[in-house]
Amino acid sequence: MDKKQLKGIFAGIGYFLLYACLMMVFQMLYTFVIMGISYIGGTRKETDFMSFANNNLLTAALLTIVSVGVIFYLIFKRRGKSVKIEWKLLPFTSKALVISVIAAVAYSVIFSLLANYISPEGTNPIFRSANYYSGIFPGLGVFLILLNLLVAAPVVEEIVMRGVVYTRIENAVGSKSAIIISSLLFGLMHVSAGGLILAIGAVLMGLVFALIFAKTNSLWVCIVAHSFANIPDLLLYLYK
Repeated sequence: MDKKQLKGIFAGIGYFLLYACLMMVFQMLYTFVIMGISYIGGTRKETDFMSFANNNLLTAALLTIVSVGVIFYLIFKRRGKSVKIEWKLLPFTSKALVISVIAAVAYSVIFSLLANYISPEGTNPIFRSANYYSGIFPGLGVFLILLNLLVAAPVVEEIVMRGVVYTRIENAVGSKSAIIISSLLFGLMHVSAGGLILAIGAVLMGLVFALIFAKTNSLWVCIVAHSFANIPDLLLYLYK
């Protein structure tokens, strides 16, 4: 493996690390802002601060992922290159889209049911935050979950993991290595969100998305497939 190939791999991993760091920084920033709002509202006890922050975790998560997405867009626009070409936001066929969505949803349903069976008592803190919002205004929590699961997360995660990380590695060492490395990184990205079980599931889900990207050569297909793949999680929240 020559220096150019190594440089491409490290570039892909570097963008992943940048994404992870930005997510952590913005999550902390928005959490502090929320706690500051709580302080202005008269909160003084540490336990009350934490409770308020946890209740508003969904807002912090949404603001975080949107902020990171905007930063990535600005980084690539500043380079003077077309993000449409670099991220492969290219046309696709309806057949490719349908097959990709079916494959992604099929895996997602199986994994969601298995994960729920293994850990039925586990409650996602994001879902608890959604319940808090729905308690304030009926349906608000569901709307924010929809925005997070079906729009913000699929768009930003696919831009970063397939549009940026995958393409950098593919250009350097080919699609096979790009599929494997980007999928492992996609799993690593989900460790903090749900531990080992979710991470393993995310690695396999990452393989599905990476194969879709390799076959269709269109990030749009990955975004749509990712959005549909999140529907089982949404249904588990709605009917659990």
